[in-house]
Amino acid sequence: MKVLRKVVILSVLFLGFSIGSYWLIFSQGLVSGILISFMLLVLCVAGLAFSLYGIESGQLEKIWLKSRMEVAALLILTVYLSSAIGLFAVANSFLEAKELTKNFSAAEKTQMLASSLWNSNSTSSTIGSIEKNGVVYSFTASTKNEIDKIDAFLEEEKARIADFYGNTEMGGLTIVFHDDFDTLSKASGYEEAMGYYDYYSQEIHLVPDDYSWNIILLHEYSHYQSHLYSQKYGLSETRLPLWFEEGVADYLAGETSDWYVLEDVEVTDFKLLDYDYSFHNTYSRNYDPYVQSFLAVESLVNDYGEELLPTFLSAKMPSEFYAMLEEATGMELAEFQKTFLDSMIEESTAEQEKYDAAYEAMEKRKYEEAAKIIDELKENASEEDLNHLTWMQTDLYLMQDQFDEAIAFMQDRLENGNSDYRLDDLMTLAEIYLLVDPEVSLELVREADVVAMEEENMEFGYYDMEAYLEAYELINSSSPYEGYMILLEEELIYNETIIEKIDEKVAEEFPEAS
Repeated sequence: MKVLRKVVILSVLFLGFSIGSYWLIFSQGLVSGILISFMLLVLCVAGLAFSLYGIESGQLEKIWLKSRMEVAALLILTVYLSSAIGLFAVANSFLEAKELTKNFSAAEKTQMLASSLWNSNSTSSTIGSIEKNGVVYSFTASTKNEIDKIDAFLEEEKARIADFYGNTEMGGLTIVFHDDFDTLSKASGYEEAMGYYDYYSQEIHLVPDDYSWNIILLHEYSHYQSHLYSQKYGLSETRLPLWFEEGVADYLAGETSDWYVLEDVEVTDFKLLDYDYSFHNTYSRNYDPYVQSFLAVESLVNDYGEELLPTFLSAKMPSEFYAMLEEATGMELAEFQKTFLDSMIEESTAEQEKYDAAYEAMEKRKYEEAAKIIDELKENASEEDLNHLTWMQTDLYLMQDQFDEAIAFMQDRLENGNSDYRLDDLMTLAEIYLLVDPEVSLELVREADVVAMEEENMEFGYYDMEAYLEAYELINSSSPYEGYMILLEEELIYNETIIEKIDEKVAEEFPEAS
């Protein structure tokens, strides 16, 4: 019993020594961590020699170990402690080598290590992989059919992002598909993750059939190209403030400040957004660090041009980046933080005033004035704004009974516009044709039905295609009144001008029913 008690005491002591060694080593930088580990290992070697002496002599009476079994326990525990210290030294050196520009605490390194181990050991439901255009796609049973879509889109966009970073050669990129966000979040280690890029394995992880897959893919592909840049020049891939990395990724993915009410955007200290650990800790109900990051980058583009952004990539550490930022803007960081939204808010306010003026002109039937304002808004409009201006332009034609012009305008959009809005454009054109040729309307709705079935995640859509088909088929049958009433009563027409004209048409053609 005395032997067992001593073994337990020794085990507890050595467990405490190993925990203390862990925190001591992980609290150090690269060089100091190696030196302290070396000194601890020297002590362990001395302990091993002392234990071997005790095995030979049969006891170590000076430390109350009076049998070979007790001394053997000391020997085994000393070997364990030596191994643990060696492992801690390697892990700390690895983390420090990957993060030379940062001064992480032991707690932060622990989180990084746990995240890395979680990612490497996370189970995956992937069943196979295939290589296309230099990219390996790792897919699940339900996502294999998404490969062609993702690959075709990436082929169109990847040269643009690679050119931004000045990269010409591709690395070994793998894109891993997940069935849902639960599995993706578990793999990333972050709750509610939409996608992520793993620097260590050069993998992009995403859910390929999510409605925003294209934005997420380009965002993570930007991180991949940034990684290639750092490898090419022998720089730490985490040398830049994280807010700049994330902001550039959002910018290259096609985000726009039009998505946000700028006056309501909260801003925090940029230094809190420099590193991964503190960046994600800033999240709150009213604050999203990604929003500030993107808007800061877009403000730089608006004021100094996109060509300014790549000039920051050569910075070797955050302090150098901030010196370059101060030189480029002529402002200290505190001033930039205070004012970077001002010009964007001013431009947004001026733009909204133009929209208001255009609507007011349309209401007052000042059509030429409204057309002029719409043309001015189109000059610098984003893709999303252009889509909104299309509705305004269509309204302008219809309010003047210029049906042929409205039809030609929408047909041009279908031929040359963004395919993402094809369904909307087909339905708008079908509504217009109700006023001039209902048979063509039915053909357009049938085409729209095919597009709707091909589009992903139509559960988020707002077109009840069965109801539309029923209404348009009735309009082209012996019971057209019933079809028109389905459209009106179930509010299946969205353009208010067309609603008014359909009301007039029904009242004129079916006076008794009306």
